[in-house]
Amino acid sequence: MRARSRSRGFALLMVLMLIATASVVGIAYIYGAQVKTAGTCNLMLAAQARYLAESGLQHGLYSLQTRATPFGSEAAPNGPYHTIAGDGGYVFHIKSTSNPNDYQIVATGTEGGISQTISMTVRLTSQYAEKMIDIAPTYWWRLGDSGLTAKDEKALNDGTYVNAVTRGAEGAFLGDVDTAVEFGGGNDYINLGTMPKLDDGRVTFGCWVRADSWASPKPRLMSRSSGTSWDQKRWELQVGVDRKLIFTLRLNNLIYQLCGYTKLELGEWYFVVGVFNRNTRRIRLYLNGEPEAAWNNVADANIKDNDTLEAWIGDCPTVPGQRPWAGAIDEAFIIKGTALTPETIKELFDARIPGISIISWDN
Repeated sequence: MRARSRSRGFALLMVLMLIATASVVGIAYIYGAQVKTAGTCNLMLAAQARYLAESGLQHGLYSLQTRATPFGSEAAPNGPYHTIAGDGGYVFHIKSTSNPNDYQIVATGTEGGISQTISMTVRLTSQYAEKMIDIAPTYWWRLGDSGLTAKDEKALNDGTYVNAVTRGAEGAFLGDVDTAVEFGGGNDYINLGTMPKLDDGRVTFGCWVRADSWASPKPRLMSRSSGTSWDQKRWELQVGVDRKLIFTLRLNNLIYQLCGYTKLELGEWYFVVGVFNRNTRRIRLYLNGEPEAAWNNVADANIKDNDTLEAWIGDCPTVPGQRPWAGAIDEAFIIKGTALTPETIKELFDARIPGISIISWDN
């Protein structure tokens, strides 16, 4: 009896030990599975954060090419941006480098409290100048000068900087080392002199402009005139009292003034183009590559120009400060004998977006 009782006690002890061992193993397995699950979850969150950071880089590239948003800084980045409201998101900022055409974009993506930061250094290459060379303007003042001469790239009609025109200002587009000029809205302007007559049946005027303030009710961009009154004009690009564009041409003894409908905003770059085509008897005005206004059935005549009058950029001849421009002007041009088509003007505007090459990618 005693031997049988001892046998039963030993068996019970073994069963209890097996149960205890199984419990410990089970608890360890469950704990390990929990750790493994937590690690897998973190890896997934890190991958999602990386994806969001890459989205931030793409957003930064778009902003850099189009100037859609300010550059920001590490302390005050652009964003946060969210793919879904309340979900993870990203921030980015853009930094200049020692190379004037190189920029670094830094983006951080965050998902579930886990963040990933990546950066990319890119080089911008302007496509605008190449496009302008293909178009072959008659006169082309890039306005990236450092001295007193406003150089004509075609070497036909240099201008002169008069008074306090600021050279070396930031140009209309990134990726181009050629700079712009800024006018203070006082008595500073560019004198193109008594340049040859624009007495053709087809002609195109154009420039990039940015207004920083309205120093005059009717500031001039490009003008040939003997004064500000109606009958003294020959050709002119200006902004009216309502801050809308005006393109003026004299055809024989008739003066046509074409008014746009878009109000210009301060601090924004605009591409302004005026076109006359005697063959179609039409005057057209374009803003940022799109038709702004048109005058059909104009006189069947060439431009009635006068080469004894001066032509100016940034004011109206002949008394400085009459109609001054306050802001930047870049890439002014005139094409004699050619009326640019709407398609070409749109291509020229689109060429403001620089090409991009990746210099480095840092995880």
